[in-house]
Amino acid sequence: MFKINKLRVEILTDKSENINDLYGFEFSFNQGFNIIAGPNSRGKTTINSCIYYALGMEELLGAHNEKALDKALKEEFSIHTHEEVNYKVQFSKVLLEIENDQKKISCLERYIKVNNDGSKTTNIGVYHSTLENLYVEKNTNTAHEIYFLNSRGNNDDPNGFYSWLGDFAGLVIPSVSNSSRSSKYSPLYLQIVFSALFIEQTKGWSEFFATMPFFGVTKAKEKIIEFLLDLNEISLSTQKDILNRDKDLILEQWTRKVKSFSYLEKQSNSTIINIPQALTIDKTQIEKISVVFSRSEEEEEKISLPDIITEKEILVRELENKPLTTIKENREEAILEYNTQKNKYSELKNYVDKFENKLNIEFKQLDNLNTQLNIINSEIKDHLNLKKVFSENIINERGANHCPTCSQEVSTNLISTKNIRIPQLTLDENTNFLRSQKKLIESSLLSLKSTINEKEVLLSYFQNSIREKEILIKSISKDLISDDRAFSESDIVRKLQLEREIENLTNLRISVADLKSDLENLATKYHNNTIKINNLGESEKEDEKILEDFEKSYKDLLFNFGYESNEKFKISINRKEPFKYFPVYKRFKDDTLPQSIRINSSASDFVRNIWAYTLSLLIRGNNHPGLVLFDEPGQHRTNLNSLKELFKSCSHITDRQTIIFTSIDKQFNDEGEKLDLEILINGLNKSNYNLIQLDNVQKVIRKL
Repeated sequence: MFKINKLRVEILTDKSENINDLYGFEFSFNQGFNIIAGPNSRGKTTINSCIYYALGMEELLGAHNEKALDKALKEEFSIHTHEEVNYKVQFSKVLLEIENDQKKISCLERYIKVNNDGSKTTNIGVYHSTLENLYVEKNTNTAHEIYFLNSRGNNDDPNGFYSWLGDFAGLVIPSVSNSSRSSKYSPLYLQIVFSALFIEQTKGWSEFFATMPFFGVTKAKEKIIEFLLDLNEISLSTQKDILNRDKDLILEQWTRKVKSFSYLEKQSNSTIINIPQALTIDKTQIEKISVVFSRSEEEEEKISLPDIITEKEILVRELENKPLTTIKENREEAILEYNTQKNKYSELKNYVDKFENKLNIEFKQLDNLNTQLNIINSEIKDHLNLKKVFSENIINERGANHCPTCSQEVSTNLISTKNIRIPQLTLDENTNFLRSQKKLIESSLLSLKSTINEKEVLLSYFQNSIREKEILIKSISKDLISDDRAFSESDIVRKLQLEREIENLTNLRISVADLKSDLENLATKYHNNTIKINNLGESEKEDEKILEDFEKSYKDLLFNFGYESNEKFKISINRKEPFKYFPVYKRFKDDTLPQSIRINSSASDFVRNIWAYTLSLLIRGNNHPGLVLFDEPGQHRTNLNSLKELFKSCSHITDRQTIIFTSIDKQFNDEGEKLDLEILINGLNKSNYNLIQLDNVQKVIRKL
């Protein structure tokens, strides 16, 4: 665990007389409950965002690096004295003093606006010193390191900041299953964990862990809870995720193998029966798969593959032993055979033409998918280049914002957010979305290519069949126009074709046997996979005890905060999917269809849910980093009594740190109640909270 001791921002301006003439702010925080209160537009958001930024968590605010910060910290700000004076920012940085439960203190230093000395906003400096002694100790070579952010490996590389922060806070970050990693595993990224700790004002009150970034972690919200509460299930569930992914792959392969039988059917004009569509581990079900042929289209009588091979072998032997006949002797038989083969040829030719047209359409689909894939790859490349542009601070140079492509000036905020609320995705969120689209297209391409390859093989077979019929028809036709005394060639051609048919049927028998063997291997893999999953077992009894304590804490807090949407016995922490580890509404105790607490609560009551849930994780979480930050918890017409209870509950949490940013003296519900700070803190033990009250007139940035 760790706590925040001090926050300091230093700004060098165009009006600074020397490099020691700095502007900014500095605040101290205590263990336990901290309140930052003030009227709107006085700097609460600026202070709040600086904490996020100093800890490398600005991604939870929807942006990377200094883009998440207010322009007052990186461009210009004003100070009102007798008149308004504007100051242009030349250089700025934030410093945050933190302390872990081993009493070890470190000071984090991160630049906001840099000069040309090589400093980067993508790095965080860590000094092993208090903030007070930092500058004195710098002169005596205070030990410090530089750690990187916003790059691959920042959670598990020893030089990554989140790796250092996890170690400092005493957190053993587990490996979890990750669909975006080729290794199938990744760390449980700290940015994901902190979405359960830091509740920001814009999106944070709309859903549990609403600001959680996407990194491909499987069931990320469940993993957060398992980690914070130190459940045994986190190691089991990670293994289950991998095994379930393997299970899905086995089922997918089974479906493909079953589909292969249908292509063999078309290729051989046969029927393959007793194919188990669903995966089975019963070997006898697989052994029952067999091939049959119809005697004719009119007859329902079926003949098995071994029998039809035997019949054709007998016909070959008969033709071998048959004496040569003249055309005259075979004329009537030849005319009948000619008409029969002509009709079969026409039917087959029409079918193949339609088949080939459909195949050409699939080739066009393949071209379209490849074009889409190229576009997606190009967009991903553009996003990565843009990310580099922002991370290297290319746009923000010499106090002006210019597009690096066309050199036109651009505003820091393209859309004013005063009266408009438009969801904005970060570059990383866009890139992750594009990568997910790429995976979908690649999956479609793989499936389509497989289908096309199979159909090309089938088309080749059809074309060969057409050629064979053309040879036979040509041979019979030649007999019909030849001298009656000449020997017939059709028997010889027929014998050769029968031999080819026997060869094809033999290959069919081998192919079916191979597919049956493949199904048996998949069934064995599935069986072994199921055993491994079952051996993992369910959550142990210790997990259930932890969840019971967590649920009790959550429900007690929830109803203390004035929750009214449902009765207490209808609310619980769900143990299984859906909504695993999250509050649900149940009509009765054994209700098998739990419903989301969000859709079964009023807007203000759902905010109370987030208060209670977040604080319960703080209180009960053995792996909790030890602090919670609420930005403007008085959302969606909550009432003053509820807020007062929230402040009271936070003041009772003395062994961990809570920080609340709240506006004051503004109406915040339909009853006309105002956020009265005196009412909120009335009755609290003064030793149990630290109040930072901002000026009613001046903004937070001033001369240091």
